[in-house]
Amino acid sequence: MRNRVEVIDRDGWRKEYPLDRRAILHIGSDSRNDIVLEGGRGAGIEARHAQLIATPGSRSYRLVNLSQLPIQLGSARILPPRGAVDLYDRDVARIGEHSFRFLLGEGVSNSISVSLHFGEPRLSTDSLLEGVITVQNLGTVPGAQFKLSVEGLTPDWYALGPGPILFPGAQKDVLLQIRHAKEPSILAGLRPVTVRAVAPDAYPGESAAATQSIEIASYYSHAIRLTLADD
Repeated sequence: MRNRVEVIDRDGWRKEYPLDRRAILHIGSDSRNDIVLEGGRGAGIEARHAQLIATPGSRSYRLVNLSQLPIQLGSARILPPRGAVDLYDRDVARIGEHSFRFLLGEGVSNSISVSLHFGEPRLSTDSLLEGVITVQNLGTVPGAQFKLSVEGLTPDWYALGPGPILFPGAQKDVLLQIRHAKEPSILAGLRPVTVRAVAPDAYPGESAAATQSIEIASYYSHAIRLTLADD
């Protein structure tokens, strides 16, 4: 699936733009930009507001805020003027009155395909976040044993189903469950979670990875100790 970004204006009009991994794309109200945000479709856009740069070695893109205005990321994070941040599959950024939804597809190697999807990518302190990993055997080896790993979280935060055994062309969904560990090893806020698939016996040296950001809620833990003073 080709990388693309979906742009939605304040009235619900939407348009998709392909993302070229070989180019730097500019966003703004000036007609010379690659993605032109017309003033009639939403306010708060500078002539050259931002740029997108493909991140080498991954499917993510770096968003650089070239303007003097903040860009909202997700529901709670702000990209300040002249700041930069990496964006992953299904991340959302708000530039002025336009929303950008990044659709970066699955990770693919010569013989392995993997994708990751969270329906509602917000992890609260008291609920379970479930994601679906889809693995496909694109190669020719029958009965290939796939192994999955998670990057971006420590093992006490998640439970991962076993890697599937697949014949050529076959695919299977694997459940990823994430529960808030209620401890400070991982900070609150947006965090990229990467799932990597390998099949070392069938396709040695190959791997494919898919990344999606989740929003981790803050956790507060307080203790009160009372001591009695001597009269």
